[in-house]
Amino acid sequence: MRPMGVQSQMPRRLWTTEQVEQRHALAYWIDIVCDRFMELEIDTPQRDGFRGRLEQLDLGAAATVNILEADRQRVCRTRAKIARTRHPVFHLMHLRSGGVVVHQFGREVPLRAGECILINGTEPYEIECPQATRAVVVGLQESWLKRWVHHPERLPAHVFSGPYWSCALNAALASLDVASPHSLALAPSAVAEQIASLLALAAGPDALAVWPALVERVMSTLRDRFHEADLSAPTVAREHHVSRRALHYAFARAGTTFTEELLRLRLEHARQILSNPRLVHMPVTEAAARCGFAEPSHFARRFRQRYGQSPRQFRQANT
Repeated sequence: MRPMGVQSQMPRRLWTTEQVEQRHALAYWIDIVCDRFMELEIDTPQRDGFRGRLEQLDLGAAATVNILEADRQRVCRTRAKIARTRHPVFHLMHLRSGGVVVHQFGREVPLRAGECILINGTEPYEIECPQATRAVVVGLQESWLKRWVHHPERLPAHVFSGPYWSCALNAALASLDVASPHSLALAPSAVAEQIASLLALAAGPDALAVWPALVERVMSTLRDRFHEADLSAPTVAREHHVSRRALHYAFARAGTTFTEELLRLRLEHARQILSNPRLVHMPVTEAAARCGFAEPSHFARRFRQRYGQSPRQFRQANT
């Protein structure tokens, strides 16, 4: 038996371009998406006769079901749009028909009908929809989601497909129907918790395999640019399209830190310079600058900590 009051607690909301003149359809769609769903930049080659439909239903205070149908389009979540958002949110997107490509954290991830993906709404992303699509997108407030998935930011653009818990998660999302809220046997908040718990089970430890690849990409950048004195974690994170927090977490999983690896590369190169007989006349201060050290005193202190000798002592003993 359905709990009393469930239907009254789940007001359904509907917006469709059929409600406006076709010449205003695209502008109406952009306004509705940004106002009712999420602040996004939207573009489409189909500017005449664009069709879009958004149905929405709250699952308690922390989760919202959005069923979107739209013609081909490209949507972007920019840092400017993120800055205008009051509550950090993640989106669990289940594709019902069509095909999309999600770009986030430097990854290009195709999503097929029947699969779902977790998208971090606190970081920039882009979604390409080369054909008309229909999807259910469950918006999950970050603070609430972390009760179930302690570190959702560690699942960057991760696709859930295949058997076992991923299958159960996709089946649950495929069953959500905004048009018939009374068909749910549980209270709205309980439904949200079921989805979050299935997401946690589907994530599992294997979902974190993306981090070693990120570390390797960042290390390649460090090997190429360690000589830049102003090279920093925020700069490298932006260039690799990840958050600073995600970058530091990736290195922590590898048992090291961004700062330690950058320092190691700089000191190893300094040691090569100071042990090269052909560079014996190069001032130590210049060697330090070539390795990315802005302050000679800082270089000398770090070099002694690493090799047990000052740079000058090391050069005298090795050239």
